[in-house]
Amino acid sequence: MKKHQQLILGLTIALVALYYTLRNVSLSEVITSFREMDHIYLIPAILIVILGYVFRAYRWQVLLEPSMKMDVSGLYSPMMVGYMGTFLPARAAEILRPYLLSKKYDITFSAAFASIVMERLFDLIMLLLIFVWVFWFEASAFSSDFKFSGFSVQEMAIKFGQVCLLATVAFIVFIYLLLSHKPMLMKLVHWFTGFLPEKWANKIEYLIEEFAAGCEVVKNFGSLVKITVYSALVWVCNSVAFFPLYYAFDLQHKTISSLLILIVMISILITVVPTPGFLGSYNAGILIALHEVMGESEVKSVGFGMVGWALFAGVILAGGLYFIFHDHMSLKSLVEVEEEGEALFDQEEQGRKHD
Repeated sequence: MKKHQQLILGLTIALVALYYTLRNVSLSEVITSFREMDHIYLIPAILIVILGYVFRAYRWQVLLEPSMKMDVSGLYSPMMVGYMGTFLPARAAEILRPYLLSKKYDITFSAAFASIVMERLFDLIMLLLIFVWVFWFEASAFSSDFKFSGFSVQEMAIKFGQVCLLATVAFIVFIYLLLSHKPMLMKLVHWFTGFLPEKWANKIEYLIEEFAAGCEVVKNFGSLVKITVYSALVWVCNSVAFFPLYYAFDLQHKTISSLLILIVMISILITVVPTPGFLGSYNAGILIALHEVMGESEVKSVGFGMVGWALFAGVILAGGLYFIFHDHMSLKSLVEVEEEGEALFDQEEQGRKHD
């Protein structure tokens, strides 16, 4: 029942986001924009999206090195099937990937989950750096006329960019303290969790312990360089994959700044407005970036959003379904993985407490 409620809520939010995206355009206009686009540019866009997942696999391989050395080819199955979890309620991808990896290889669920946490951290740092650039150094793209509580949108963008820079520094300092002064940091964590219910306190402390284990990989300078380079390449692909579509729809602003604004708005919307497969929220982010900020045609922006989401979803679904059939997985078992993954998580947490 809980899953059904989450699915219904997610689909409702997706429909609201789609309504926001499509409210001012007709279906015939969108279909016309599809017909008029230059379809040849879809090929490089798809190839760049696929290349981004190749870089993700190599980064995951490096992140897993402290626990197990494995061939990168063995990671594509749990990675692509795991990313299909974005189409399940409550974004089960974070549980699905480590669960599938722990079943495929002799690695604990906790160690696999720690690698996902580190992956998310590096993605967050890269995204924050993009935020800093867009909101601080590209603030002129935002309106200086519209004001909210006495501040213009442009001024708020600059302030937000500065906050993102502080957040990036804070994350880096936290990792340094966790690696170099862990006992002192854990005392501070114990003091903070003392004000929380025991269940939440235990989970937070366990997550930090697992995060610390995942952080061990960055002690090796060579591994840190590899992870940083792969993370940068992942986000380059995330952004550049849209560039062929700029030519496909013949947009006015074919610039790097426009690409960065686009990726920022998509990231904000899919985080703030969670939906299955990011349907609706992904499209709304593209509409806001291209039409509201960059001043592109609303019809082209809507068509661009539909095609962009289809490329993102198509690569994940095609890759995930291929490995599901290749590895003879059960779709029903994948839907039930979330509970099994949480059970493994709790079991290993209790084992750590017992030890």
